[in-house]
Amino acid sequence: MNVIKRPIVFDGTASPVKTALFVIICVAWLIPGLVGHDPWKPDEAMAMGVVHSLLNAQAIVSWLVPQIAGVTHTDYPPLYYWVSAVSAKAWQWLLPMHDGARLASGLFMLVTFLYLYKSANKLFDVRAGRIAIALLIGSLGLLLRAHEMNPELGALAGMSVAIYGLTRIRFEARKGGVTAGLGSLIMALSVGLMPALVVPVIALVMLITLNDKQNRAFTNGILICTAVLLAGASIYPLVLLANGLLTEAIFIDAVLGAPLLDTHARSAITPWYFTSLLVWYALPTMPMALWLWRRDRKLIRERIELALPLVTFVVSLLWLSFFREARDAMALPLLVPLALAGAHSLDRLPKGAASGIDWFGLVFFGVTALALWLYWTAAIVGTPEAAARAVERAAPGYTFTIAWLPTIIAGALTIIWLYAVARAHRNNRRAIVNWAAGITLLWVLLNLLGLPAVDHVRSYRAPVSTIAVEINRQPSCIIGINIGEPQRAMFDYFANIRFVKPTNIDTNQCQWMVIQGTKNNAPDVGASWQLNWEGARPAERLEQFRLYRRSQQ
Repeated sequence: MNVIKRPIVFDGTASPVKTALFVIICVAWLIPGLVGHDPWKPDEAMAMGVVHSLLNAQAIVSWLVPQIAGVTHTDYPPLYYWVSAVSAKAWQWLLPMHDGARLASGLFMLVTFLYLYKSANKLFDVRAGRIAIALLIGSLGLLLRAHEMNPELGALAGMSVAIYGLTRIRFEARKGGVTAGLGSLIMALSVGLMPALVVPVIALVMLITLNDKQNRAFTNGILICTAVLLAGASIYPLVLLANGLLTEAIFIDAVLGAPLLDTHARSAITPWYFTSLLVWYALPTMPMALWLWRRDRKLIRERIELALPLVTFVVSLLWLSFFREARDAMALPLLVPLALAGAHSLDRLPKGAASGIDWFGLVFFGVTALALWLYWTAAIVGTPEAAARAVERAAPGYTFTIAWLPTIIAGALTIIWLYAVARAHRNNRRAIVNWAAGITLLWVLLNLLGLPAVDHVRSYRAPVSTIAVEINRQPSCIIGINIGEPQRAMFDYFANIRFVKPTNIDTNQCQWMVIQGTKNNAPDVGASWQLNWEGARPAERLEQFRLYRRSQQ
């Protein structure tokens, strides 16, 4: 009985209970959200559009240039799409295509976890790997992005692999250089060569920072890393060139990943965006890392465990700020060096700071978990009435029912969280374990209790299916006006509907026209078209689809 009452002490030593809790947190954080819902806009819908095109391609050459509904999509290189398409094919016996494709994101996250774990253990000690993963899991900006189809997850995994290579590159030129080069190559084939070049730049700045210019192994390792990156990244454009597929747009966007060379994309670059984003995006690791770097600033040039995370973060932040568009998904690689720095600083944080993180996490996640249970209960039984009305406004037309297995699992995990919080011995590591467990609990509750309702609101399945039924046949053509790429992808995926522009062919052949606009501004289409249907996703406040049929006059 005394053993049962003994508190769980997160002191870096291993025990079956702590190992079980760590595994439960990782699994509960990673798996929910990867399956069980349709593709959501914007990034996931476009990624699924590309995967759908790949799986329906008639020739292997079609796998070289990503497409959405028959139109070339050059935003990213094809690596993530290839892995996602293979995953969808492998899981087609069990899962819908979009769920199988989304499991590729879980694979990239597993690679990220593995190499972050290896890097932390290499830089610090065998106790640091788990805490680094807990810090990464706890990062607020990662939660949604890690569970969607998004090529930026390839950049995250590649950065994790590259950093592990950089932990070895000083004295193991071949192993470290090849590993860092392979990591940067994953980045190049996921988001472009320009973003991937940050890895050899990081290595070079680290060499200067550590005053290692006389270290031949380090220099050779940087050369090997750069050679692996350039040699590997050159294969894709050469294959495109050999097949007559290499256009200027594909080279700039899908090969280089260089929006600075594109006038329209250049306008989307906002230098201070990523710095301001990190205020919430990188909690709780950002303040811990800044505290460490300020405290040990005099030792940074002497110790790789300080220099590597700092140099990686600073160089990556500058690279993102001036070479990539201002979108939060692109900041994912910044979380890896911050997690490493946080793992190094955690045990030395002032107890007051650690207690503040602990109590904030407990209160915030505890209250939010209670609110989720309250709103779910209100949606089921109608009480409290205010909560039930709020749920109805958020998910109009959706009827909540009790799914016993998800409800039991959600209840069990809530009890496990309460047990871990109550039995944990108060120390610095408890703060991060509680934070990671708290954010995981919220994610699990949202997915097990509310995912069908969220999917009801965010999926394009209903409006697309309605339009398909209204058309009721395969017409010779359907005119599409102002149809966004995510929406175009979903029309193709759900209903095999592909649009043509009014200027492409003789529009007299088209009996149907779909216009994407806003609810308050109906377009003037003239007397030759009659409104057949209009609608949108449930709870949509702005976007509206209007289906017109050509007048028979």
